[in-house]
Amino acid sequence: MRKSLLLSALLITLTGLTVVGCAKPAPPPAAAAEPIPLTYAHDVVEGEDYLHYAVGGRIDASPELIWSILTDAAAYPEWNSTIISIDGDIADGETIKLKAHIDPERTFKLSVSTFEPGKKLVWEDGNNMFAGVRTFSLIAVDGGTNFTMREALTGTMLDKIAPKLPDFGPAFDAFMTDLKAEAERRAAAG
Repeated sequence: MRKSLLLSALLITLTGLTVVGCAKPAPPPAAAAEPIPLTYAHDVVEGEDYLHYAVGGRIDASPELIWSILTDAAAYPEWNSTIISIDGDIADGETIKLKAHIDPERTFKLSVSTFEPGKKLVWEDGNNMFAGVRTFSLIAVDGGTNFTMREALTGTMLDKIAPKLPDFGPAFDAFMTDLKAEAERRAAAG
């Protein structure tokens, strides 16, 4: 074991490589803490080791109705033009497998890490090298809901990965439009 550590250290020294896999990413920029605008159009915030897309808007439906839509994995393809499929249960501590039109050849294995019915849902994957965390927030207001969705991409490898990522903005706009239409359709149907 000691011999392999010494060989690794020698290789790193000779090649000039820097090991960043265990390093912690830089903290998010201050703009990441700003409220998400309720404009129905996506917003982008970039910083060192940080990138997020966000969208928000008012939906004329209760948080409970919107929550029931967001947590019905099998029904996503029926109302959401950005999703091909979601397998598994969207529930606290569960893992889901998501396929999206933005990268149809890839299956994202996501852990549901926060599950506060009618308020907040978070699913995520990754590590310090590269991670994605999607947060859905619902706030009841005057017979409706202020809904926001943010995907924060972080990690020490983000600067290498980000140029290869697709533009998530149009998918965020479509998600917002689709969710609003479905929730308001169901609310009107009573």
